[in-house]
Amino acid sequence: MSSNVLVTVWFDYTCPHCHIGLGRLDALSGEMALTVDRRPYLLRPDAPLNTVLVQKRSAETQSPTHESPGPRPPLAPLGEKPAAEPFSSRSLSTVLVHEATAFAREQGMDREFYLETAGEYWERGSDLGSIYTLRRSASRAGLDWESMWPKLESGHYRPWVLEEHRAAVEQGVKGVPSYLIGGKMYTGDVGLDALRGAVEGSAG
Repeated sequence: MSSNVLVTVWFDYTCPHCHIGLGRLDALSGEMALTVDRRPYLLRPDAPLNTVLVQKRSAETQSPTHESPGPRPPLAPLGEKPAAEPFSSRSLSTVLVHEATAFAREQGMDREFYLETAGEYWERGSDLGSIYTLRRSASRAGLDWESMWPKLESGHYRPWVLEEHRAAVEQGVKGVPSYLIGGKMYTGDVGLDALRGAVEGSAG
């Protein structure tokens, strides 16, 4: 392969095929020269937005003893579906977690944050609308929560997340995961070999 290939992937945290697909891209990045550009797509764009401001900052700064961090469980093996979506009573909106991912993206650590957060959701059944979940993921990923929290509290990244979703729809993204590789769009449960072939074909 003669050049680094950009793979833009639109995803939402609660989609099992996104979880698998991003795992496949992670595996490919270890054997091929590619850059993964993760972009937010909201599977439930009309779900009530998480409102960080209603969660008391004093409570946020306390460290709950019942949620002590442990090692991050591994992602589901390639080609295998993770367990059914956990705890359907969890927050329906994923806007807040995408806002947190935007902060990590600015730090060049969105991969690390994604891996921690996906593990929280799929392996531990954590609520992605919970500040405690996001703080735990941020800390494990090596991000500074004290810098992230004010940005989330103020809704700093919310316009960007909503605009990215709108732009994706305008670009023809109808579902996730969707991959843009070498000018071609691939959507759905695209297998590892098919992704590898798409990257190889666009390498030039």
